[in-house]
Formats: sequence, C-alpha cells, structure tokens
Amino acid sequence: MLVFAVADSVINYKDIEMQNKLITAALLASSLTLGLGQVSAGVVSSEQMLASQQHHYNKQQVLSFLDTAEVQQKLVQLGVSQEEAAQRIGNMTDAELAALNNQLHEMPAGGVVDTIVTVLVVIAVLDLLGVTDVYPFIRPIRFQ
Repeated sequence: MLVFAVADSVINYKDIEMQNKLITAALLASSLTLGLGQVSAGVVSSEQMLASQQHHYNKQQVLSFLDTAEVQQKLVQLGVSQEEAAQRIGNMTDAELAALNNQLHEMPAGGVVDTIVTVLVVIAVLDLLGVTDVYPFIRPIRFQ
C-alpha cells in the first residue's frame, strides 16, 4: 500500500507541475499581448504649444471674469446661470476667446456692462447656430 501512496503523490506532483507550467504560459502570453499598448511620440512645434497655452490662458481669463460679483448679478438679471455661461465659453473657438479676452483687457473699469452684452450676444449667436440652447425663445437656423 505504501507503494501506491508514493506513486499517487508523484503523479499528483507531476499534475501540479503541468498545471503550473500551463498557468505560467497563459499568463505570459496574456501579459505580452495585453500589456503592450500603442505609444506614439512626435515633435510638438512651438506654434502648436503656444496656441494651446494661449487658448487655455484666454479661457481662464474669461472664466475668472465670470466669477466677479457684478457679472454674476447681471447674468442673474438676464436669466442666465453662471454654469450655462461657463459652458458657452467652453464652446467658444480660439478666435472668439481671444477677441473677448482682448476686449475685457481694453475696457475701462466701468465697462463691465459692455462686456456682459458682448458675452450675451456671443451666446445668442451660438444659439442661432444651434451650438447651444440658452435662450428658449431663439430658434436655431437650419441650413439646407
């Protein structure tokens, strides 16, 4: 009987060794195929980096302008929430953001109303183009 017990343990050991080899092979194959992602590197030109930084700067400047108490009060009077205005600013193009930011910096201290009107006109134009839906009374233009 002792011989069979020893023989069984050898067989079990061989089975376990085979299972370990299969598991190791499966893990190795899956780590090689799944672990490799595509990586691409490229040269970023100074113009691209500058344009990206300028867009971010203009957006932050306009959004910080929305945080002022005067602007928030005027937006509430006109029925536009700060979140809606921030979302519309996020949808602006680089040129629109740059123009609005330049206008903000060139205006006198009391010219907040002009800027608010400009922002609201831009939002109205975006509503007309169908990009946004802030004003329910403005229906978007349908291009045929």
